[in-house]
Amino acid sequence: MIVKIRGLAKFPIKRYTPLLSLGILVVSLISMPAFAQQMSFNANLSGRTLSPSINTVATGTAKFNLDSNGNMAYNIDVKNLKGVVGAHISLQNGTDLAQVFNPYVEVNGRSEIPTGQVNGQLSKGIITESDLSGPLSDKNVTDLATLMKNNSVYVVVRTVAHENGEIQGVITPSNTSQNRAI
Repeated sequence: MIVKIRGLAKFPIKRYTPLLSLGILVVSLISMPAFAQQMSFNANLSGRTLSPSINTVATGTAKFNLDSNGNMAYNIDVKNLKGVVGAHISLQNGTDLAQVFNPYVEVNGRSEIPTGQVNGQLSKGIITESDLSGPLSDKNVTDLATLMKNNSVYVVVRTVAHENGEIQGVITPSNTSQNRAI
């Protein structure tokens, strides 16, 4: 018995290539803005990055995550830091852009101004448009994220012993989702 297999009809792929390419482009453009708006940043804080540098055992990390709604979550952890009176995001010249530590909240279950010794979370919150100051007043949080992308802003933690800052770090883009602030 001989079985004849009917030849498959040729699909004219060349005819549909432009349409297929256009479809892929449209889908990628639609999904890109939501993905592009979610950005993560971090900073390693120490006394060495201040000018002049500060000789301190204190260290810390700051993590930031811009969400698709244009708000920025942050989390600041420190070690061996005592007498914190404030923390802020600033330009290199010291111009304040946003406060990220309110000394009137509880730290380690206690409310003290200045704080006692802090080893762990110093501050956690959300930066919104109303939190921006200085040249970012009346601007969007995405404008702050643009400065962060350009390595133009710092986190500075001030203490009683070092009112201009005991630890500081430049905020840089993060390549991993593990660094997102909660």
